[in-house]
Amino acid sequence: MSSQALPFVLATLLLGAAGASPAGGMGGQLMAQITLTGGCAVAGAESRGASGAPVGTLNFGVQPASFTGVLLSGPTVGEAGTTQIVCSPDVSAMSVSVNAGNNPGQGASVGAGTRAMRLGSSYLPYEVYSDAAMTNAYPINGGVVGISLTANGGAFALPVFGRVHKTHGGAIAPGTYVDTLQVTLSW
Repeated sequence: MSSQALPFVLATLLLGAAGASPAGGMGGQLMAQITLTGGCAVAGAESRGASGAPVGTLNFGVQPASFTGVLLSGPTVGEAGTTQIVCSPDVSAMSVSVNAGNNPGQGASVGAGTRAMRLGSSYLPYEVYSDAAMTNAYPINGGVVGISLTANGGAFALPVFGRVHKTHGGAIAPGTYVDTLQVTLSW
């Protein structure tokens, strides 16, 4: 084939391919689907709705080892602020229980409270309540406190409030005192 004929052949092939009809075709419907279940979850938590998911921290701040008095805290999730619970609109009531923690009844010589945070062999007692006024303490035996919810699926604060009441005037061991509470939400 001559070099002058090659452009003519390529042009003919390209024009023929552009006008070609497809050999077949088909169309159909693609369904999209999701199943939503009723329930509740901690807003912003990594393991939303899972058992054992973190529900926050009662952080009483930093104090001198010799402080006396009352410190208050509500649960927070990281930098997101107050721990929020979100429930589906079909959930209208919930029961909340908080266990005794790892050190119940310890530290009575230092302050008041049925639970205690620990640092080595030192304890700092505290209490947890179901209301911000701190009048209804959660029982250490895991007893439940019932709460009513508005059935709109809106977020609400986890009803757990902490109070340290150190009455002992002397210093206790400096460091970070900790305890772990199991909070159970049932609906």
